[in-house]
Amino acid sequence: MKRIREFISLTLCLSAAAGALCGQSNIDVEGMGFLQNRALKSRLGFLQSLDAEDPAVLDAALLEDSAFLLVEQLKRDGYLQPVIEARLVEGGATRTVTWTSPYAIQLDADARADEVVFGVEPGVMAYYAKVDIEGVSAIAPDALQRYFMPGGALLQTRRAKVYTPENLDRRAGRVLQSLEATGYPEAELAGSEAETDPVSGATEVSLRFEQGVRHYVGAVTLLRRKDGVETTEAVDIEADTVWTRDWEQALRSAYRNEAFAAGYPDAGVSFQRDEIHSGGDERRVFDIRILADWGAPVRFGGVRFVGDEATRRSILRRQLDLDRGAPLNRLELDEARRKLMGLGIYKRVDLAFEPPTGDLRDAVYTLEPGLRKELKLLAGWGSYEQLRAGFKWEHRNPFGRAHRYEVEAKQSLKSSRAQLGYSIPQIFGSDLLLYSNAEYSYREEIAYERTTQGVSVGTSYSTAGGLRLAVEYGYFQENADREDELSFQSEENATVASLSFSASYDRRDDFLAPGSGWSVFSEFEIANRWLGGSVDFQKLELGGSYHVPVGYSTLLHFGLRGGTIFTDGESKENIPFNSRFFPGGENSVRGYRQGEASPLDAGADPVGAESYGLLNIELEQRVYSKFSLVFFSDTVLGARDGSSGGGGQTLASLGLGLRYQTVVGPVRVEYGHNLNPRESDPDGTLHLSVGFPF
Repeated sequence: MKRIREFISLTLCLSAAAGALCGQSNIDVEGMGFLQNRALKSRLGFLQSLDAEDPAVLDAALLEDSAFLLVEQLKRDGYLQPVIEARLVEGGATRTVTWTSPYAIQLDADARADEVVFGVEPGVMAYYAKVDIEGVSAIAPDALQRYFMPGGALLQTRRAKVYTPENLDRRAGRVLQSLEATGYPEAELAGSEAETDPVSGATEVSLRFEQGVRHYVGAVTLLRRKDGVETTEAVDIEADTVWTRDWEQALRSAYRNEAFAAGYPDAGVSFQRDEIHSGGDERRVFDIRILADWGAPVRFGGVRFVGDEATRRSILRRQLDLDRGAPLNRLELDEARRKLMGLGIYKRVDLAFEPPTGDLRDAVYTLEPGLRKELKLLAGWGSYEQLRAGFKWEHRNPFGRAHRYEVEAKQSLKSSRAQLGYSIPQIFGSDLLLYSNAEYSYREEIAYERTTQGVSVGTSYSTAGGLRLAVEYGYFQENADREDELSFQSEENATVASLSFSASYDRRDDFLAPGSGWSVFSEFEIANRWLGGSVDFQKLELGGSYHVPVGYSTLLHFGLRGGTIFTDGESKENIPFNSRFFPGGENSVRGYRQGEASPLDAGADPVGAESYGLLNIELEQRVYSKFSLVFFSDTVLGARDGSSGGGGQTLASLGLGLRYQTVVGPVRVEYGHNLNPRESDPDGTLHLSVGFPF
């Protein structure tokens, strides 16, 4: 988020006509290049809360604070010995003041200026050139180096390896946290040395850790104190269980939640460790005594909401199913807080109890509203559509009912799209989302033009773990305007009324630029005349992706998907042309443009497939932290007349691409060469696009 904010700030700087948004007109920064100068100037204005519309009052305090902020910012960027030379202009006279590191006050208390230019001499940037680590055996040497020397790329710039005393302390601290998490809570940093070459900035670091002895769990006993009665029981624990604070915290939460669910919100759980033997030089074993003191039972008095008077209280109370006088179940009240956040209209929801003590308490939720109205400008690029631009307007919580509506419009050189959506979260107090959409789209394909317009209504269920299920009814008019209707006959003007069922499960580490994990999806559509349409068909599509690192800087990506359309009647009368599969393009078979890798008619125009299978394989080599070289293979098997109709044809392409990671996904330049092109096919295609392909 920090990088995004700085990027937005810098963008505003560059676009401001008079430079007012970059900071005050009487403050300037030089010496770091145009972009970095603008960023530093903007940061000064932000940190000192200066009004961008008026010149700053340049007294001694502001000048000294600005110099200090510049020095500290440069040190955080790896310039450990910066020099700030300021030119102060007052009444036409100019004088120069210099600040160095360590920072010291240079101006008299009554100093003033009309204008100031901070000249920055950053000096050499310090970077990690070598890190020697002693005393750690529980972490593999290569993994240990990654705490200090960045991985994930074949080459690393000095900027990626910036050294500062502060980031050295943080990275050494992460080593200690990892040792503690694996059973070495007594690990400590015994010594640290760093030497920086004043000419090159190369920094050699030596660290010495004392790892300590690993801790294990022996016998575990639970003492439960409830309503004045104490009971003792043994807790079953697997042999050779490693003691960590996370293990202890998990047990603490389990026994405390048991009391919370029964109406004892003041329950506390404490641990006592007794060492029974050292186990030699390699291990220490502890018996654990757990005291679960439930405290006094409490009844639920009622619920109150503080803040956000614009939202109806009936909508908020719906999230809580607890009767007055019932045991105060703190877990249910916490779940209600989660549901309130799930409405999507709050930045923060806090829960407190009033009075804080006593046997009858109210639950008080303090609500901090989030952004309710938002306009987003949309832009993108695809090798076929080229420039895409548009906007998206969202209004959250209209009518005070936690609903949402959005209006979206996009335009490219090949397509137009407009969509209006309305959604209702947590219908009937459940985790289901009810939504409806009205949309219109026009797209100019290679050999025909398609138009789609209609409405849909559905419900979906999503979990934080990446599962999404949805059921939808759609009513759409599908039209295709083809130049050659005789070579291949199909239903080109159809009313499609259908029920669609979809499921997806995403376990990728990053959906914008995955480096590990997997995802799967399936979609099944049933179109039928009894649903209100003019055609009868069934469409099934499923697939997934798998991403795995094969080294610190090399990744393998696999994508597999396929689909089929079938009908009991004649295909040409029941399968709309727009519903057929059209592989090819920057996210499919990259030796072709969008839709070109589909079966052809007698005139060599794409007519789509009734069934297909697509395999994508990529080898990504990260050259720098954000820059990658990609080798890929795309293969599709498409059948014009379905999986049982014969006439299947396989097309394949090999290619090479360059990628640069951005906050919206990778910017991709890729060339796919076709291995077995048909007579009308190109030898290959160059693509420029944004986003991961599968």
